[in-house]
Amino acid sequence: MLWSKRVLNAGTAGAVLLCLLCGPGAVSQIASSGPATAAAPPATPSPTPAATGKPPAPEFFVLIDPSHGGDDKGAVLAPKIFEKDLTLSLARLLRKELEERGISARLLRDSDTTISLEHRAELCNQQHEALYIALHAAEPGRGVRVYSSILAAPQPAVGSFLPWESAQSGALARSNAVARSISRELQKRDFKTLELQAFLRPLNNIVAPAIALEMATDRADVKSLLNSKVQSAVAAAVASAVEQNRERLGARR
Repeated sequence: MLWSKRVLNAGTAGAVLLCLLCGPGAVSQIASSGPATAAAPPATPSPTPAATGKPPAPEFFVLIDPSHGGDDKGAVLAPKIFEKDLTLSLARLLRKELEERGISARLLRDSDTTISLEHRAELCNQQHEALYIALHAAEPGRGVRVYSSILAAPQPAVGSFLPWESAQSGALARSNAVARSISRELQKRDFKTLELQAFLRPLNNIVAPAIALEMATDRADVKSLLNSKVQSAVAAAVASAVEQNRERLGARR
């Protein structure tokens, strides 16, 4: 299948995109943050959206994507140390840091699950998140690499539909702004930081602001990536930058 020819409906944010790939219960792979709490019923019935003619306010939340998972181990950083495990550990810390700042966060996977790149983009576009963050780990190097997307040659829209490979176009300016903020916050915490733009999937296929974060290491120093203090510091820097950009990001409808 030629993904470069797929199109994405901007109005529905891709809710019906890639339906052939989406099996039953696909959205259930998204892990919600925090336990649900039951509210006491109001003394008088509240008007429903249909009665008021107004839709409910969209929720502001960040969707965190621990890259790889399941059959896809990602980079083998050392014997029995796989990228998929490190990204999940970092994702959970980032969720915690965001929630401590009053920002809701969800994980695209909260277990060792296989999800294709196309399916990741599809699930993301169904959720209407304010920001998508993909997490990676790789060698060689030290510090953190922060990526935003470079789009392929512009593709013409078809009516109200966006080309699949340039779905990110409407959010790219905000993606770049968030990437710059994250780089600054990491540098404040003495991380060597490299800000890059690249043709990346699934970033190109996502309609919300979207960035990728890659923790880098030399093979001789892989254990530094497993250090909980290092991971927590990275998560805190990212969460701080998101908090600073909350007004800019808004909430997608």
